[in-house]
Amino acid sequence: MSVRERGKQRRRIRIKEAARTVFLERGYEAATTREIADRADVSQGTLFAYAPTKSELLLMIINDDLEVLRADRFGSETVTRPLIEILMDFAGRDMTYWAQYPEMARQARREVGVVLLGRPSGPEALRYAAWKPTLLQSLAAIVRDKQSAGFLRPEVSAELVAELWWAIYNQNLHNWLVSDKPDVAKGLSQLRNLLQLAIAGIQPFSATTLPAAH
Repeated sequence: MSVRERGKQRRRIRIKEAARTVFLERGYEAATTREIADRADVSQGTLFAYAPTKSELLLMIINDDLEVLRADRFGSETVTRPLIEILMDFAGRDMTYWAQYPEMARQARREVGVVLLGRPSGPEALRYAAWKPTLLQSLAAIVRDKQSAGFLRPEVSAELVAELWWAIYNQNLHNWLVSDKPDVAKGLSQLRNLLQLAIAGIQPFSATTLPAAH
């Protein structure tokens, strides 16, 4: 990395952390790009070169965090581990993160709604929206492997299973985030109950009574 590139990376980190601090202190709506630029010790023009809007700045923070948090997607040894434990481990990491920044999480979800409606969006909004297809593809591959191993019914569409997981997880996340102080344990408990019910329907019929669904 050249000296110029290292300088740009340091400025990006400085801007991102200044924005995180201001969002947490002021709240997203009250935060201003001027204050963020001042905290980061850069001009507003420089800040806008990295993120042209406040929403793009918010999503840049979250996207960078999620890149680290979700680096291994659903983990390893996915064929032999019960499917519900794979999904709950993912949810546990995600929800622990979101519980630190509930207002930022709610705002990010509103922003991605704009992308799904097909309205013009910035690169960070598109990057955030890309998480859904990425995760669905990864999970569908896991489901196909489990079907080949006999742990799940082979006639069920792996893509449909992934979509069902997303619908359950996403709605549970929405309901959980309504609270000002989301309780991770309660949110995960509710999610586990929902997933157990859904997974029972894709197991081999002789296995639906087993306590640990694969």
